[in-house]
Amino acid sequence: MKTNQHSWFQKALVTVSIAVVTLPFAIQSAQAKTTDELAPHAAAYGYFVDHYRQNIAGHTTVQNNPVVGEMSPFSTYWSSGQAHDPDILNQNIVQSAIITQHRTDAEATRSYLTDRRDLRYNLISGLGPYATTFIKNANAQTDFTTMPTTPLPANAPYSKVEWADPTSTLGPLVKLVNTTVHSPFSGTGVVKHVVKYIRPYRQSPQVKVLPALSNVMAAAKSDDYDFPSGHTTAAFETGLTLAYAVPERFQELITRASEVGYDRVLAGRHSPLAVIGGRLVGTAMTAAVLNDPENQDLKQQAYQVAHTSALLDSKVATAVDDFSNYQTNRTTYRSRLTYGFKPSGDTHQAMRVPKGAEVLLASRLPYLSTNQRRDVLYTTGLPSGYPVLDDTEGWGRLDLFSATNGYGALNQQVTITMDAKRGGFNAQDTWRNNLTGQGQLVKKGTGTLTLAGNNQFTGGVRLKAGTLNLASPTAAGKGTIILNGGTLQVTKNYTHLGGQFRQSAGRLVVTPSSHLKIKHTAKLGGTLALTKGHLKNGTKLMTFQAHTGKFKRVTGLPHGWHVHYTKHAVSLAK
Repeated sequence: MKTNQHSWFQKALVTVSIAVVTLPFAIQSAQAKTTDELAPHAAAYGYFVDHYRQNIAGHTTVQNNPVVGEMSPFSTYWSSGQAHDPDILNQNIVQSAIITQHRTDAEATRSYLTDRRDLRYNLISGLGPYATTFIKNANAQTDFTTMPTTPLPANAPYSKVEWADPTSTLGPLVKLVNTTVHSPFSGTGVVKHVVKYIRPYRQSPQVKVLPALSNVMAAAKSDDYDFPSGHTTAAFETGLTLAYAVPERFQELITRASEVGYDRVLAGRHSPLAVIGGRLVGTAMTAAVLNDPENQDLKQQAYQVAHTSALLDSKVATAVDDFSNYQTNRTTYRSRLTYGFKPSGDTHQAMRVPKGAEVLLASRLPYLSTNQRRDVLYTTGLPSGYPVLDDTEGWGRLDLFSATNGYGALNQQVTITMDAKRGGFNAQDTWRNNLTGQGQLVKKGTGTLTLAGNNQFTGGVRLKAGTLNLASPTAAGKGTIILNGGTLQVTKNYTHLGGQFRQSAGRLVVTPSSHLKIKHTAKLGGTLALTKGHLKNGTKLMTFQAHTGKFKRVTGLPHGWHVHYTKHAVSLAK
């Protein structure tokens, strides 16, 4: 294979750049219009969450091992040591080579530590400012802190210390992670020996092995296979388990999990397709463990202890956070969903949501129902056709980073009720996705929901209680806004309402510099509340084609100021 690949590889280097693994792609979302569209699709093995304990030695078919079944799309390209799609496989090795050839010193060190440390310890950095507290209260430790300047001996051992203490203050959280990652069913050894796909550094000399690991990798057994990546599997098992207990760091933790996968490519250990496969296995395995009735008490205990002074409520927090940049996290995470591969299969398959996958969002979107969380996964899923991603159940097309940002589309009425007394995301949350669709958003309850996307949905918004914060110029979409109660808050200097505005009660909160541009007509009532700011006579607070009624009450203006109504505007006047 090396000989046949060499000339193709040289040509590919001219056209393929490192950008293929860093460019994001747009969310292409659709919303399930019926419950049937959200129903799970059974694979040959049934459902992963029901049969995950069958991932054991001796179970090597798609019928009796859910991991083998989930990874079966790879057989389109390779099976039993034979290549079936040279183009995809060559691109896989080309990308491996490019990534290793562009490896920075910092990436070399990080990928070395990822390789040597306990797989679970690798995810602690995803906790950001809480990492130090976690290390202390979980008694977490590692015996690898630097990269040597010379290659390790061929027989160099991995970490010899326990990553964290299950009897520590954070014991329940440590135990839950251990249950996910170190169960007899969570490994990738069985499926690797079914697939038998060769490691990238053994396929091409263009894949540059990390020097510190050169002896170790050269001495690896011939059946030390590539697909899927076990480290990536464990990274997502650990990251998603921690994210369940610490949903405040959900996106940061899964970004770190994806970085662990990328580290495997950087080191020359694994190919991009193997890393993608590892993400799928880790995601499904975590959902299975979190759904397992035997783990429900432990799951609750882990969440509870994480929300005490032992972690999130600790007064000991650092400023160190490698994942503090939301846009960088989003770009890198989503690019690693496909690693630059373009669709090569059927691009017209409807989205599928695996049975039990919604549990992954249960603590992050606690105010949604089980079915609503499935709908979120449906509306934020990836298009079909990408290599490896089209497994029968749909694990490969889940975009959990986008899913934690709320719905991707509203094609039917979506009613949410938030209870501020319950705290956390029940009290306050932000939907960042660009909402499309024809459905209406109905907001109830006492909590605050912020819409921050470039929204195009046409069904409008009905606010009955609580607070709805419009944090982008097009947050309200293109439909009619009905304010029956609660508080509608406009935080941008210019906000466009694409339909009508009808207020019968509640509070409309604007700044003195706000310009609420209503495309059609306005029916005014309830309270208009102005926040503090510089007042300028004649400033238009809102414009419209025409209006009926007036605000019953105006608050926030100093003595001598009032609002003036004209045919097309409400303005400040003195």
